[in-house]
Amino acid sequence: MKCVAAVVLISGIFVAACSGNDRAPMTIHVPGDAATIQQGVDRARRGDLVLIARGTYHESVIVKHSGVVVRGQDRNGTILDGQDKLVDGIAVTADEVAIENLTVHSYTNNGVLISGGYEAAQQGHDEPKVVEGYRMSYVTAYNNGLYGLYAFMARYGVIENSYVSGHPDSGIYVGQCNPCDAVVRQSTAEFNSIGYEGTNAGGNLFVINSLFRNNRVGITPNSQRYERLAPQRESIIAGNTVIDNMAAGAPEQGKGAFGIGIAIGGGGKNLVTHNYVSGHSAYGIGVTDLDSFAPENNRVEANSLDSNQVDLTYFFSDPTTAPIGNCFVGNTFTRSVPDTIEKLFPCEGSGVKPAGVPRFATAPKGPDYRTIAAPAPQPNMTNVNGPPIVPLKVAPTVDVASIATPKRPS
Repeated sequence: MKCVAAVVLISGIFVAACSGNDRAPMTIHVPGDAATIQQGVDRARRGDLVLIARGTYHESVIVKHSGVVVRGQDRNGTILDGQDKLVDGIAVTADEVAIENLTVHSYTNNGVLISGGYEAAQQGHDEPKVVEGYRMSYVTAYNNGLYGLYAFMARYGVIENSYVSGHPDSGIYVGQCNPCDAVVRQSTAEFNSIGYEGTNAGGNLFVINSLFRNNRVGITPNSQRYERLAPQRESIIAGNTVIDNMAAGAPEQGKGAFGIGIAIGGGGKNLVTHNYVSGHSAYGIGVTDLDSFAPENNRVEANSLDSNQVDLTYFFSDPTTAPIGNCFVGNTFTRSVPDTIEKLFPCEGSGVKPAGVPRFATAPKGPDYRTIAAPAPQPNMTNVNGPPIVPLKVAPTVDVASIATPKRPS
């Protein structure tokens, strides 16, 4: 093992640098210093880097020590393969852990899981801790049985420069947190049942500057009763390219929707702005109720929409709900349900009742998630051999006003 450095605060982040501490941070090489990834992370302590060589590893890894960075030497060549037998690729139950530059696929549940609930379930605890401080960077997750990248009861997080495909639930999931203090950015989700799902998740939560295409549903912040902290509220969906999310070749979710770009299901105080949304057989952006939760005070503003069956829609399926304060303003679109949606629901206030449920085509049956083609090679992180940067328990800041509406990729 080689000393990398002791932890020093530089420009608001912790960077490893050598010091006179009793145990200086180390680089633990797998398989050079530890035969398995699990042995490497078990040995690691705060400030350590577990650097995994190229190769295929048939392991389920649990990271229980805080302040550790787990990094692949080659994103496309450092592979965790569950062989459709192991449950989770990497489960993180500790604070301030980063997972970087590797591929994880063919696990029966999740590719990478960040959750104190995992360890609590193993130990029979009713009240799991909230994991604080996490990062998933340059991670490829595909063909796992539920979720690709999954943060549950976790705060102060970053999911960035990652790729997810072939998941029968969602590619990226952030759930049961408020405030989440998290950001999903510069990532791609395709051929999943849902690209991004945020159930009962919000509070300084951003999904920005990412690509959601060829899923069944692109993006959905939503409220549901099977998790705590309902109703969902206070997320910002901005600057994303959301296209062609009506892929019959994506795996299906039980009673799942189809042909939808962005759907707010029973959530509140969400902002959907400066997204480009195109090519959906149901609708581009919609606000509706879900699981008897009414959507309240959501704002759909300055999005560009085209080539959707319906560009903008506001409807409810449960007549007992009473949605209030939802508004649409400054969007570029052709067709809405109800018609003239921005006049009926302007952001200076409206008491008009939303539409009844539009007619949507039946979702086609999807393939087995295990048959989805493996993705093409994805970009590696730079400076793979550089020092680890440990995530902090710090809320991300995003200048939403500076985010521009993207154009359709060529």
